[in-house]
Amino acid sequence: MSEPRSHAASQAAGTPPAGRYDDTGSGVTGKVVAGFLVLLVGALVVAGAVAGYRLSATPTISGEVIGVTVVDDERTDVVMTVTRDDPGTAAYCIVRAQDQTKGEVGRREVYVPPSENTAIQVDMSIATSARAFVADVYGCGDDVPDYLRR
Repeated sequence: MSEPRSHAASQAAGTPPAGRYDDTGSGVTGKVVAGFLVLLVGALVVAGAVAGYRLSATPTISGEVIGVTVVDDERTDVVMTVTRDDPGTAAYCIVRAQDQTKGEVGRREVYVPPSENTAIQVDMSIATSARAFVADVYGCGDDVPDYLRR
């Protein structure tokens, strides 16, 4: 009961009607944007690979407190062991003195000189603002600040 449309039959399937879209552009803008996005993703991949390599290539340096003597309210003596993959490289560690509530009452950066052994024992005193209860190693690294070098 409906009559077939004559213009629908003459149009090829999948092609838009003539004049509906502007075909005057050459597509250069789309190619430029696509090229920029490819370069951006490539740069991000390279940056991630470099960061991963630097993190995995960093030698492992760790410290562990093996003894704490609370001398008085203003001083705590600490003995720690520093272990390094490369003992010939100087390192430093940050050691904290804490009270019973784990509040920091003193801190000291300690220079660890190069040695022949992978593990070295370091003795130090930490000046405290209140009586310490415990001490721990906050962290160690091989990027020794200039003011710690002797």
